[in-house]
Amino acid sequence: MKVPDDVPLASVCLLGCAVGTGWGAAVNSAQVRPGHTVIVMGIGGIGINAVQGAAHAGASNVIAVDPVAFKREKAKELGATHAVESMAEATELARQFTNGQGADSAIVTVGITTGEHVAQAVSAIRKAGTAVVTGLGDFTAVGVPISLGELTLFQKRLQGSLYGQSNANTDILGQIELYRSGALKLDELITRTYSLDEVAQGYQDMHDGLNLRGVVRFDR
Repeated sequence: MKVPDDVPLASVCLLGCAVGTGWGAAVNSAQVRPGHTVIVMGIGGIGINAVQGAAHAGASNVIAVDPVAFKREKAKELGATHAVESMAEATELARQFTNGQGADSAIVTVGITTGEHVAQAVSAIRKAGTAVVTGLGDFTAVGVPISLGELTLFQKRLQGSLYGQSNANTDILGQIELYRSGALKLDELITRTYSLDEVAQGYQDMHDGLNLRGVVRFDR
């Protein structure tokens, strides 16, 4: 697929992974609907686009969770209605909005995902709600400390999500149109650009929580 000539490569390069994964995690995997309450755990390159996707799908409440203040601020600029530091706060907010029931969905996009993160998401959702896991951690790790009784009797759904269940051949073209119309923000995701010899600084900024997305420009 060739990118149209009228869109900047420095922005649409984000469609190769982060945008499609996060957007699709909300729209496809969590199946967010108008009026829903959604929790997004982890506001990095994927999580911020899960926020955008949930907002675009019509969620009434989009609760972003991240310990980094900068990322919470950006989440509110890009579609989150609320932004908090912890899942405990997010879970309580979701219950306040839903008469004690819990979020319709919780999307886990933490950079190094553990079983505890997944368990927190499952606990935060209502009966028949959906916990979506698109973050990765130790590939050999096993075990998620969730209640089997809660899983069965509350009919909760635990859904893995690879690339947001997106089809790159069709969805990227659709996302380009959303970008053209202003419904999908890409330029605003790029906190800083780097030249090739600044790549190490880019990684450091990522680890320090200074970027939503850093983009390497080969023409600099």
